[in-house]
Amino acid sequence: MEEKQKGDVYMTRIFFFLISYGLIVITTTHMIFYFNYLSLGYSWKQILLFIVQTADFTLFVMAVILLVITVFVRVPSRTPFF
Repeated sequence: MEEKQKGDVYMTRIFFFLISYGLIVITTTHMIFYFNYLSLGYSWKQILLFIVQTADFTLFVMAVILLVITVFVRVPSRTPFF
């Protein structure tokens, strides 16, 4: 029974890793597209302020936090050397 619970924890971590990584890729791509506003005459400051105010940036920050938690928080039943 304990092996099944460990497998569930690992599958949950893999699921959260893939979801957060995918969200980071998508939101970063959207934020890069916003740099096309440079060709319309907007300044860097205006574009960066616009990016920070979008929902993409908020989703990006949450996905990065989830990715960091997923990767760096250890599972209690696992030791690094055994």
